[in-house]
Amino acid sequence: MTTPDPTAFLARLPPFNRLSAAELEPIARELTVDDYPAGEVLVKAGEIPACLYLIIEGAVYEVDGDLSTLGPEAVTLPGSPLWCVVSLYAAEDMFDARTLLDGASKHSFVVSEPTRCFLLPRPAFLRAVQGHSALAAFYHQKISQRLATLSETGDSRDLSSFILAKIQDAYIHPPVFVDAGSSIHDAALAMKAHKTNSVLVQYGDELGIVTATDLREAAIIQRRSVNEPVGPLATYELIDMAPDDFLFNALLRMTHYNINRLVIREGRILHGILEHIDLLSYLSNHSHLIALQIERAQSREDLKWASQDLVNVIRDLHAKGIKIRYIMQLVSELNKKLLRKIFDLLVPPGLLADACLLVMGSEGREEQVLKTDQDNALILRDGFENPNLAQITSAFTDCLLDFGYPRCPGNIMVSNPYWTKSVAAFKDELFQWIVHPTQDSFLQFAIFFDAMAVAGDDNLLRHVKDHMYRLLGDHRAFYAQFAKATVAFETPLGFFTNFVVEKHRDELDLKKGGIFPIVHGIRSLALEYRLPQTNTIDRILALSQRNLFRSSFGTELIEVFTYLSTLRVKAGLNKIQQGLPQDNYLNPKELNKLERELLRDSFKIVNEFKKFITYHFKLGMIS
Repeated sequence: MTTPDPTAFLARLPPFNRLSAAELEPIARELTVDDYPAGEVLVKAGEIPACLYLIIEGAVYEVDGDLSTLGPEAVTLPGSPLWCVVSLYAAEDMFDARTLLDGASKHSFVVSEPTRCFLLPRPAFLRAVQGHSALAAFYHQKISQRLATLSETGDSRDLSSFILAKIQDAYIHPPVFVDAGSSIHDAALAMKAHKTNSVLVQYGDELGIVTATDLREAAIIQRRSVNEPVGPLATYELIDMAPDDFLFNALLRMTHYNINRLVIREGRILHGILEHIDLLSYLSNHSHLIALQIERAQSREDLKWASQDLVNVIRDLHAKGIKIRYIMQLVSELNKKLLRKIFDLLVPPGLLADACLLVMGSEGREEQVLKTDQDNALILRDGFENPNLAQITSAFTDCLLDFGYPRCPGNIMVSNPYWTKSVAAFKDELFQWIVHPTQDSFLQFAIFFDAMAVAGDDNLLRHVKDHMYRLLGDHRAFYAQFAKATVAFETPLGFFTNFVVEKHRDELDLKKGGIFPIVHGIRSLALEYRLPQTNTIDRILALSQRNLFRSSFGTELIEVFTYLSTLRVKAGLNKIQQGLPQDNYLNPKELNKLERELLRDSFKIVNEFKKFITYHFKLGMIS
């Protein structure tokens, strides 16, 4: 086993990574190193540890139960009937700081495999916590503060991915040509037709460029006639680069020449124009590029490219430590742009004016990050008919399938006539959902309640929801029945606060175990209080303002929801990278010690919230 540099090792571990190198060095000098064989008991329940253990290599179990009757070889075997594993500590984990601060250990710590540790004596650890406010603040934080701190530890990473990127990796605008003899007006029409800000001007064997700014200055500032030829306005000394050159070099070239565009060509092949804004967009993420592609798309094929690159945007933003809420908002905006554009391309203008396209469920709440399934509907104006409606809605669903949006298992899509109907028909459906509810209708109502209009006339959705609230005014018992689903799934936390994973897969369901109870419980309260918000965090903030629960608990709910959503995205991205089906499952053993502790504490907050919902809606009185 190797031993790393103590100061560098500490610098990687939270909360020590909050300290400077100069602050870490005195602490690092206190560290000693020791090796332990499998089966050795490092700390027994009821003892005060002599030191803080920081694992260099190996693994240690935190266990609950009676170890006195077991030999060392039996202790290393998970699943003993006399004890259970509470947690597993691996390389770069540490234990047990909480016990060093608060008293005797509640559990025992047993070496699982040959392990090497740094040891920080208890007096040195206590001096470090007392001497550094950053350490003291960390160890005395509430769960919401610790979750917020963890979410803020992501930095912008390094720029190696950008430095190694090639020009061809960024968006290159297709070339649009006009003859030098063409009028200024013709050049402007060409830009408008191709939705671009520049055109290439052909003057014999020479090639120049004219931008929208050039045209505006000529026509407005210089008051030239728009019938004059565009050739004299062009710049002919073009700076070009090859598509396989580095994007970083393109940035340097633009900066050096003080230009905003480069011609990208390879020999005689002209690929197009690289614009400064697209280069900077790539530096941050691909979101601007996707929005631009969607806006300029003139066909289904144009849109498909933008849709497929969404996963890269999510991966880039997540890697840069961007908070999951902002990723959700950005992805939601891009998805809405995409759906609106598909709708525009497929639907005739008459239908567009007499219909309202909805996204529902997680999309309606602006909480869908990775492509899970389609939840959409179409409200038609009463009396409106279109003989080609079935073909149009089927084409819309097929287009989303082609773009990588899976079919909804419950068939909640516009291609299903149940979810494409008139205002009056939706009102009739609401009557059935509210007055004569069934198990299925509660789910349908929940999905519809989160609906958001993305295209067409949004007044149609407003009319339907106004009718919904009028119905609910006469059927108050619906609220409690609707809220009951909040407690439908068990929180995956055992009696000894160990994680409960599903059989045969060693994973727990983050959605059922934590995300859904928060979403649905808050949705039930939002329904009762007639909140206009659809986003879960916005709903929590609005409910907190109504003093429904203490503001600190609202903050904890937001942080827990954010943390669980972040873990879900992280696990989903990992599975996509491995070529595995994306789902809501997470193996807790893949988390580090801090992440596991926060997940455990998050589930405790979820259980508290379930108790609140049970009390608020008197669920114990419902059979």
